[in-house]
Amino acid sequence: MPDNVIKIGKVEITAVIDAALPRAPREACFPAIPDEAFAPFREFMADDGVSVPITITSFLVRSSGNTILVDTGIGGKTRQYFPTGRLPDALREAGVEMGDIDIVLATHIHVDHVGWHTVARGDDFVPAFPNAAYVFNRPEWDFFTSPEESAGDDRVYVRDSVLPLRDCGANIELVEGEHRLTDDLTLIQTPGHTPAHVSVAIASQGEAGVIIGDVCHHPAQVTNTDWCPIFDMNPVLSAQSRETLMQKIEDERMTMLAGHFATPGFGRIVRMEGQRFWRGL
Repeated sequence: MPDNVIKIGKVEITAVIDAALPRAPREACFPAIPDEAFAPFREFMADDGVSVPITITSFLVRSSGNTILVDTGIGGKTRQYFPTGRLPDALREAGVEMGDIDIVLATHIHVDHVGWHTVARGDDFVPAFPNAAYVFNRPEWDFFTSPEESAGDDRVYVRDSVLPLRDCGANIELVEGEHRLTDDLTLIQTPGHTPAHVSVAIASQGEAGVIIGDVCHHPAQVTNTDWCPIFDMNPVLSAQSRETLMQKIEDERMTMLAGHFATPGFGRIVRMEGQRFWRGL
């Protein structure tokens, strides 16, 4: 089995990389955390020892006869600070075409998670996955697509990657609460990074895992759940969700799938000297 593929019970998950930032400035991501606090996590820092590497990974999930894509990366559009994504090529390398996707799920509506929801066609933007249902948590959708929020200078990505789905009549499914996506996949509420961020719990044949979305951006947050990146919209709530989810992962011995950790982002929580730590598989 390739290194970027894992099975949890009968569910198969492939990590597909859209883009990567090999040296994101630590002070731009975690301005409240000093460099020396990252010393115990040097193995997870960039090759310069101080920058934070960030991978932008989507997860291709095969469950209950469905081909599901969790998050779509930065997209093929020009974005400040980000390289152009290559998700269609990454999917093709995994043996999947855009038309093969049955469900596209956004853990949340941020620029690096909905970029390939649409592609440009002339002067318009159209669904990139023509046969897919686009699933969003309703409170998340309502917040980011509101006229006040979507009009902001920093919400161009909402206007070109999310709102066109509504305007062209794409198959949009708005769900709420703890939602069963398939027999094996359940959306669980992990708010704070955004108002209604969700994670994807996997349970199959006695095995369990969770795609965490942006509950954590860096392995150091598994240990220090109160460390919040500048991207968290509600740091207090985000820290609470992170602590709750990390405890659940530890207690239930779940495989953790983290889209911003070093590829492929598969790992577990181990406990050493009374603290939790991330360990890749």
